[in-house]
Amino acid sequence: MPIMSINASTSDMRDVSGSRQDKARQAGNALYGSIHNQAVEPRMENESYTYVYGPERISTHRYSPCSTVSSVRRTFCLIALFDLCFCFILWVIYTQLTGSETVWEAFEQQVANYQFQTSLFDTVMVAALRFILIELGYALFRLNHWWLIAISTSLTCIFLITKVFLFEFSHDGKAENPLSYILLLTSFILTWIETWFLDFKVLPTEKKILLRGTHGEANERSGLLGRAEEGGNRVVHDDDKDRYYSPAGSDDEGEDRYRSLPPSRSHSRKASQSSVNSLLGSQDHEYLKIANETMDMLFELVREGGWITERESQGDMVQSAYIKKLKRKIFKLECTLDISPHELWKDTIDNVNDSPSWNPTLLESKTLLVVDEKTDISYNIAAEAAGGLVSARDFINLRHWGERDQTFFIAVNKATFPDMPPQKKYVRGESGPCGLVFNRVTGQPNRCKLQWFLNTNLKGWIPQAVIDQGLTGVLMDYCKYLRQHIQEIKGRSFS
Repeated sequence: MPIMSINASTSDMRDVSGSRQDKARQAGNALYGSIHNQAVEPRMENESYTYVYGPERISTHRYSPCSTVSSVRRTFCLIALFDLCFCFILWVIYTQLTGSETVWEAFEQQVANYQFQTSLFDTVMVAALRFILIELGYALFRLNHWWLIAISTSLTCIFLITKVFLFEFSHDGKAENPLSYILLLTSFILTWIETWFLDFKVLPTEKKILLRGTHGEANERSGLLGRAEEGGNRVVHDDDKDRYYSPAGSDDEGEDRYRSLPPSRSHSRKASQSSVNSLLGSQDHEYLKIANETMDMLFELVREGGWITERESQGDMVQSAYIKKLKRKIFKLECTLDISPHELWKDTIDNVNDSPSWNPTLLESKTLLVVDEKTDISYNIAAEAAGGLVSARDFINLRHWGERDQTFFIAVNKATFPDMPPQKKYVRGESGPCGLVFNRVTGQPNRCKLQWFLNTNLKGWIPQAVIDQGLTGVLMDYCKYLRQHIQEIKGRSFS
């Protein structure tokens, strides 16, 4: 066993420590798979580390061609097989009831002497074509898009509609065969069931599983590799955690995949006002201008009348109103909570990055930039809503908070952040002027009347009725989760 001299230099100790880290990393790679660019040199600047970040991405796709097929996708492929088998059985029964002298004569009439107006064998061929396309696209090549099922459904519908108009349901003086109607309708219904199942079950479910794996799901590999990282290559100081964003699921294993934050972003929320002002650039002043305008608009919404109740449950109420100034329908949540307004206001400000841990309607919440001690830029990913009809959206929001008219508030509005461009796997939504207002309850200092004004543009082709249902449900769910979180806050206070 080698012996280290007590007079060993600091560089020698770092070499030994680095060697141990390299061995730990190699062990992790051997057990849990390779990682790109294993030998990573830390970015150093004047002997201090720079925290780096990059656009959010997924380094390992759970549904890549080399991975196993998800259970919901296997079910979808089995439905396609059922479609083919069921149509074939119905066609066999139909053929035997056509009135031919023998079964083989009936089959010969349907297949060998095929005519579009008198034979239904083509419905079986169309079902076989659908089966082949689905199995090749969604089982073999693991497609994660709806374009293939859209093509098969469109072609099938065109064929069936044409068939209904031209097919002779009774010919040669023979009575009508009722199975001809059933076979055509069955083919049409099964086609649309496959389309619905892929679009509303397979793709949303796989995306949800993938997001869970990307946003903080613990596993043995991450634990071992995380321990291998300790004390070495990526050091994040406590002051930096408040002002820089590192996407969930990002891989620290490639220097070319990241960029350093601009040096002008070196102030923290605890910095003095004078030092902050000296560091503010033109973009920061634009952020502050938007913050003040948003704050004024928020209090205009507080004074707005004509709210219509959308949903009410146990004192919690969701209302809506069309605001002419914003040219949009706005939602408002009102609920009374067993916590002081100041305490809830401070928790909402300081612990925004921890909100997904208690609020399942959020998948991700990260602070991108601290503009000053009362303003920041955050990145949020909202979970899908309305039973998967509204897919996950991501937002970049400007938050500005303070106290006005003896009321605590957090004003929210959309913002641009060049270092966080739109992500391919999310629809980038937009927040209009909105926010939260924390009102005191007269004579009850430990109670808070919360008002959340929600002004959002989800983008995409979504019917307004679906949006209303989804947003109303999100607001009511938030109230339920917030009450559970308040109990946790109280538990920490007493402990």
